[in-house]
Amino acid sequence: MSAAENAIPHYLIERLDELPTLPTIVYELSRVINDPMSSTSDVEKILSNDQSLTTKVLRLANSAYYAIPGGVSNLQRAIAYIGYDVIHQLVLSASIIQALDAKASEFFDLNQFWKHSIGVAMAAEVTAKYLQFPTPADLFTCGLVHDMGKIAFYILDSEKFFDLIRVAEENNLSLDEAETEFGYTKHTGLGKELAQKWRLPFLIQASIAHHHHRNFSDRDSLSSEMNYMVDIVYLANLLINALEFGNSGHKKILGVPKDVVERVRLNPAKLKELIGNVRTAIQSADSFLKIIGG
Repeated sequence: MSAAENAIPHYLIERLDELPTLPTIVYELSRVINDPMSSTSDVEKILSNDQSLTTKVLRLANSAYYAIPGGVSNLQRAIAYIGYDVIHQLVLSASIIQALDAKASEFFDLNQFWKHSIGVAMAAEVTAKYLQFPTPADLFTCGLVHDMGKIAFYILDSEKFFDLIRVAEENNLSLDEAETEFGYTKHTGLGKELAQKWRLPFLIQASIAHHHHRNFSDRDSLSSEMNYMVDIVYLANLLINALEFGNSGHKKILGVPKDVVERVRLNPAKLKELIGNVRTAIQSADSFLKIIGG
């Protein structure tokens, strides 16, 4: 299969403009949080311009996933407990889910799709924490949006997308395998195009584009740190599929490659313990998704 045969059709590239843009608050918040001179009051001031997002952030901060002692009733306390980075990722995640809102279909269970996505987000963050990665919140967002090319494809050309799901099921393939083998649009490429359109951070773009690429040679010469983070998302996706948590459009379960486990510097004997941590985290996924997508 040549690269040209899997190129994104021009009509899909054009139709990406039909999808909503992300709200200005996402970019304002990113600018302030990346400014070392910013204060908590600067973040509060920006969030106060969007009461809906502020309410979501407070509800998420009070969810079982963060388990803040005594809970929080205002942004200042929420920021103090979970930090700027987490606040930013929550706002970004909620904004992306809202922008990718779609009509329900009997052929594609949107709730199960987002359940898979939030599961990968939590698994990526839990894995990052387990491996003592310094900014696990970044991995949460990468996990949440890793498959957003699928939902974009579904919104822009549902008939073709349903055909892809049917082909994958009939041939016992993952959607990625079916795309490659039968020449469908790659959801990873479409997702990356959308991420670029929305000016999302390069780490998110790389995770979307390469979360099915096991080999570094297929990852556009990413830095060693970037490859490490993409490996975490790659691993998280496989774990959530293996746990059969949600459904991203196919039922095929792929094994966890030993070389990827070694690359993230995870002792293979500790994999079972990590999976237990992931199981615990995703117990709060349904309520978390209800809030973040609400």
